[in-house]
Amino acid sequence: MVEHNNKVDSELTRAKCGIVLLCHGSQRGTSKSECSCAWDPGNTSQRWCRDCPSTPVGLEGAASTLQGLLGSDSSEVILSCLEFIEPHPDQAIQLLADKGISTAVVMPYLLGNGKHATEEMDEVLEELKAKAPGLEIRLAQGLGYDARLADVVCDRLLEMKDDIPQLDGGTVGVLLVKAGTKSEYDSCVWLEELGSLVEQTLGTGYAVEVAQSHYGDPTMEYAVETLVKTLGVKVVVCIPYVFFPGLILQRNIVGGISKLQELYKDVPMIISPPLGVDERIVQVAADRIKTVWDNQ
Repeated sequence: MVEHNNKVDSELTRAKCGIVLLCHGSQRGTSKSECSCAWDPGNTSQRWCRDCPSTPVGLEGAASTLQGLLGSDSSEVILSCLEFIEPHPDQAIQLLADKGISTAVVMPYLLGNGKHATEEMDEVLEELKAKAPGLEIRLAQGLGYDARLADVVCDRLLEMKDDIPQLDGGTVGVLLVKAGTKSEYDSCVWLEELGSLVEQTLGTGYAVEVAQSHYGDPTMEYAVETLVKTLGVKVVVCIPYVFFPGLILQRNIVGGISKLQELYKDVPMIISPPLGVDERIVQVAADRIKTVWDNQ
């Protein structure tokens, strides 16, 4: 008797699954004035500029990459956004239903564990089930904490290597800043863990502190004060933990660093590009979806 591998059998017989890649969405981020490129207090050459896509174009790139990783035979990926960019979740799930798809996975493509990624996801799931009662809809775990995300952060820092002043053995301060969320919705434990992993990966010569761009703790002011006054760093490199250019990057992160530079005039401050479209991030999403498949 031939023994079958149940996992392989299930992959061969699984009907095409609908995937809703659910993002926050933004109409902004179409100009370099909304990117880290706008930060140029030292009139540097911006050698590191990654020519970031706008949010709509960048998210379409992420959805296309996800479709390639999952395969078109087993999945149908539809990009959806909570705000600004259509289709919204209810429209996306209807598109899948109209294609005759009977199962769907909602993948929150959000950085962090704030309200959008937790409470709002439960609400969205209930609304979608009511909208399409004939579909079996499951929710995948969000991006959250993952070592591959730390690797992306480290790469953004290394892209700045030529712009970081030589310190003669001094410590480089790294400020990892996520989009702000009220503390009642996100304790940022995952962010602290991510920052610790980044510091461990970078090794000797780097000190990492984490912060929120606005709303909650830890604040950018507190994190920079810790880096400069407590840890004694001589330069601060800010890594925006956001996908693309936009209002949060321009107003809260670049604007916040501008104010902090005024407070610490003797400490050069540099801002890296945002995370952008990176296959490692999309691979995390693909793995979260496959976990749902494996548990069906």
